[in-house]
Amino acid sequence: MPNVALLALEASDGTVVLTSITLVFAMLIALCLIIMIEGKIFDSINHKPAKPQAPKPQKAAPKAPPKPAPNPQAPAAKAENGAIPGEIIAAISAAVASVMGEGAVIHGIRRVAKSGKGSRRGAWGDAGVREHTTPFM
Repeated sequence: MPNVALLALEASDGTVVLTSITLVFAMLIALCLIIMIEGKIFDSINHKPAKPQAPKPQKAAPKAPPKPAPNPQAPAAKAENGAIPGEIIAAISAAVASVMGEGAVIHGIRRVAKSGKGSRRGAWGDAGVREHTTPFM
C-alpha cells in the first residue's frame, strides 16, 4: 500500500513555490535596475557623455612647411670577437632599471650559446625548462 502522506500535496505548496520563484526573479530585476542607475549616476558625476560626440571641424589654419626628415641613424655597430654591442647593453640596462628599480646592479651580460640539439622550444622555452627542472637548493 503506497504511503498516502507522500502523495498528498496541499494547495499551499504550489503557492509557496510560485511565490518564491516570483520573488527571486523580481529581486534579480531590481538589482539590475539599481546597478544600471548607479552606473548612470557615476557617469554623470565623472562628466562622461553616454555617447561619444563627433569631433567639431576646426578652422583651417595656415599650414607650416613640412619639417625635413631627420638623418637616418646609423645601424648598431657590430661588435668584434662576438662581444655584445654597447647599444644592446644600454637597452638591457634600461630594462633592468625600469623593472628592478634604480638600485639594481648588473654583474654581467653574456650571450647564451645556441643549443646544438635543435630544440623546437627555442631559447625562452629551454630557459623555462631549465628553471623548472633544476632541483631546489
